[in-house]
Amino acid sequence: MTKSSDILLDKEIRTGGFYELAIQVCHSIDNEPIRHYTEFIWSLENVIGPFDVNNNPIPVDIANIQHIGVLQLENYAIPFMTYNIREEEPIETGFNWFDICFYATAIEKVFGAEYQTWTENPKVPEQLKMFFAKTLKELYKIYPFQLAILDYEVSGQYYLDNLKTPLTYGWTPSSFFVGKDNYKHISKDNRKFVSIIEDIFNE
Repeated sequence: MTKSSDILLDKEIRTGGFYELAIQVCHSIDNEPIRHYTEFIWSLENVIGPFDVNNNPIPVDIANIQHIGVLQLENYAIPFMTYNIREEEPIETGFNWFDICFYATAIEKVFGAEYQTWTENPKVPEQLKMFFAKTLKELYKIYPFQLAILDYEVSGQYYLDNLKTPLTYGWTPSSFFVGKDNYKHISKDNRKFVSIIEDIFNE
């Protein structure tokens, strides 16, 4: 398993799909929450970066839609990126999304081939689970997002409104996270897939 930040230079593992935390933050007309989220992630002590796709240092700026770097988790170092998407058609009803993305290939290379996050029953390293849980709490404190989704290649696949009616799938869907105020609007059939952010604060 690779444990060096030099892994950022390994372009072979920066290919394919992402295991990601995708967050439906707020309406597109308000960019401040995205700025705060971006600044928070890239100010963490265990984060190196950000860089552009050619590994050149770049400023933390939401005008740079994509920020690439390395996350240190215990003795492991793994490349990741943040990505912000602004839906602009129309801007009054579109949403700002903030994604924290890890290449599935990188997860397997760094933590071990058994950690396959792209399968129907993904196996996620405990270090990454803890990072996602802590990050969810902190981002929600900064700005209470509408919906967070954790899964492989899930960004933009669901919106909060989609959960207000029963999801009809033959497999276990993604993990969803909402605040208490939004949870009461979630279809009862979907609640088994949805966690309340405030409950995570107590774990």
